[in-house]
Amino acid sequence: MRASSLDRGFARNAGALLLGQVVRVPVVALYFVVATRSLGVESFGRLSAVLALILIVSPFASLGSGAMVVKHGATRPSSTRLWLGAGLTLSGLGAVAAGTLVLLLSPWVAPASTGLVVVLALLVAELVGARAVDLAASVFVAREEMHLTALCQVLLPAMHLVTVGALVASPAGVDLRAWVLALVVSSLTSGVVCLTLAVRAVGRPTLGLAPFCGHWREAALFSVGIGVHTAHNDLDKVMLGRLDGPAGVGLYSAAYRLVDTAWLPMRAMLGAAWPRMFRHAQQGPVELVRFAGAVARPALLYSVLVVVVMVLGAGLVVPLLGESYSDSVPLLRVLAVVVLLRCLHYLPADVLTGMGRQEVRTAVQVGVLGLNVTLNLWLIPQFGVWGAAWATLACETTLALALWTALAVALRSSRRATPTGSEAV
Repeated sequence: MRASSLDRGFARNAGALLLGQVVRVPVVALYFVVATRSLGVESFGRLSAVLALILIVSPFASLGSGAMVVKHGATRPSSTRLWLGAGLTLSGLGAVAAGTLVLLLSPWVAPASTGLVVVLALLVAELVGARAVDLAASVFVAREEMHLTALCQVLLPAMHLVTVGALVASPAGVDLRAWVLALVVSSLTSGVVCLTLAVRAVGRPTLGLAPFCGHWREAALFSVGIGVHTAHNDLDKVMLGRLDGPAGVGLYSAAYRLVDTAWLPMRAMLGAAWPRMFRHAQQGPVELVRFAGAVARPALLYSVLVVVVMVLGAGLVVPLLGESYSDSVPLLRVLAVVVLLRCLHYLPADVLTGMGRQEVRTAVQVGVLGLNVTLNLWLIPQFGVWGAAWATLACETTLALALWTALAVALRSSRRATPTGSEAV
């Protein structure tokens, strides 16, 4: 089989993930609508800012465990059980350390007057419940059982929707504290279900850190790369919460959440491709690039179409979310292009990782993150949410250009190292 072809196995995997996203997108969208309408702009802004902060630290708490499960489980299936156990061990230790740090820093980095109970509840939901779901999903990605990966991806937001729906329907009033406690229940329940399925698939995991011996640098690079990427996406919300207030971050997060929802089908395609990136990389860069090129064509087509639809349909935000979110309409029209820019930087980034150049990918992401922080510190105090929007577009564009440049340099270096044979480009 030519590595460049999208064979039936890949089509089946992508189809399973896409079907999962077909179910997940309306669930996430409905949860989003319920959250914005029930909490109001300010409480939704506080929720978004604190979640963004926790999502930034989450990859460092788990030290790239999910990525390690995928990479080593895809190439050595017998090791999947061991890596799951190591991931659970490290994620548990990291959750305690990272959670303590976030709690200590929250008075200075979370929006003013956000209670510690809210922060603690969201830490448990994300660093314990959602982390367990992610590790289980990584097991199924490594095994290319994408129907189970899709189940994990759908279950968590569906449980969120069910629990907050019950809260909204109850006679008690809805406030931010009750909302985050509902998220704790749904996250922990989802984590237990998904881990049970993963254990049934690969066997009982052995807790401990032994699999990481000799792989700490690789794990750290994955962790930094994922963490920096998350910070690149979410740091603006944290900074808006402190520099512009919860109302501003609520408006901005509403527009950004719609962009994230539109991105979900792309995650399905790239998620199906990721374990195969490592396998095709074993045949040499030329086969890896051919495979990535086959993935790129439908990915770019979808991204362009979504940008057009979002720009033309942005006016639907007001009837969907309410009049208080009317200022999110022009923000959405500007931020819509992020879908295309993400596609343009995910593709070279994943090829670099497949080539074993994760350190190059991470270095580029760290550099762009520094630019992101600088631009937000400069623009948000002067222009509020619009400063964050323009900083996002500038950084997404810079990241895409830098990663394509890095990939070109890496391929040229590979060509010099293997000037003849099937490995030459």
